Amino acid sequence: MKMIIMAGGSGARLWPLSRTYYPKQFLKLPGMTNSIFQLTIKRCKLMGSLDDLYIVTSESYLYLIKQQLKEIDAVLSDEQILLEPQAKNTLPAILYAVQAIRKKGDDICAVFASDHVIEQPQILADTVLEAAKVAAKGFVCFGITPTHPETGFGYIRPGDPIDGGYEVSEFKEKPDYETAKTYVKSGYLWNSGIFMFDSAMFYDAVKKYNPEVFEAFSSETVEDKFRKTPSISVDYGLIEKMEKVYCVPLNMHWKDIGNFAALSEKYNIEKDKSGNVCYNDEILFDSYGNFCLTQSGKTVALVGVNDLVVIEQEDALLICHKDQTQNVKDVVDELKRRNNKIADYHVFQG
Repeated sequence: MKMIIMAGGSGARLWPLSRTYYPKQFLKLPGMTNSIFQLTIKRCKLMGSLDDLYIVTSESYLYLIKQQLKEIDAVLSDEQILLEPQAKNTLPAILYAVQAIRKKGDDICAVFASDHVIEQPQILADTVLEAAKVAAKGFVCFGITPTHPETGFGYIRPGDPIDGGYEVSEFKEKPDYETAKTYVKSGYLWNSGIFMFDSAMFYDAVKKYNPEVFEAFSSETVEDKFRKTPSISVDYGLIEKMEKVYCVPLNMHWKDIGNFAALSEKYNIEKDKSGNVCYNDEILFDSYGNFCLTQSGKTVALVGVNDLVVIEQEDALLICHKDQTQNVKDVVDELKRRNNKIADYHVFQG
């Protein structure tokens, strides 16, 4: 089995922790001795040899990738680190890796995001290895049993059972809150963004269902492949068009750290009696359900406010209501429009 890690995202919704040139997957979050990316590498080692691992990432992140691999004594060849000259979403990125894999022969491939936090890695490893027999039949998505109505995830409606999983009856895009509640009650699963497939099947499916991407990747150079291809997700561009798609449940704790609301949920166990999560000497009065992460040494006080995210660093301060964390990306877009380098770098005073 070959393993593919997608590590090219910029993590704009976690600004100011995450910046364009030091994105969230390379961060060590509170309580972590390794970065999210490094933990992903360690999980893959439970499923196979590092010789079978491929990382798809931005050209801008090559130094970070090599630095973080070195920190955990993970040795990969240059051929295993595939650099995207520009970001074109997940379908081109996965096809890029599949082309590299097929040069040495077809195989079952498992695709992982580098920004998932998984607290039971052995369950993931065992489930993925067992699902290889399902992937021999068709494309496999891994589903998570929802713990609450979530509007930021896609949903999978399980159909008829098969050995090891279900046929996918229907995919549902990110719903509104009331619809999400209906999905949870009806037994829908969250789409985890972890996939598994046979490389030859994947290649043929792209040719059939998305010829524009396939033709672009018939180009000789990597630059031409990414210049010509449309930007499209593997969900829209392929999976939702395919006939044989299966879902295998992942019965474990899983967190996609896509925004600060999701990040704060990871630390629910550390809430105080008022539902606040804080990591330094913040002072809170009559305040409930807040998530505070302050790093510059300033004294931070909250009085009479609820359900806020407060992220304070030396060069930036974010204050956001928890139900607006999906919109933090708009701040990054505005900073870039103003040519403010704080969107891209951590800017420290000398």
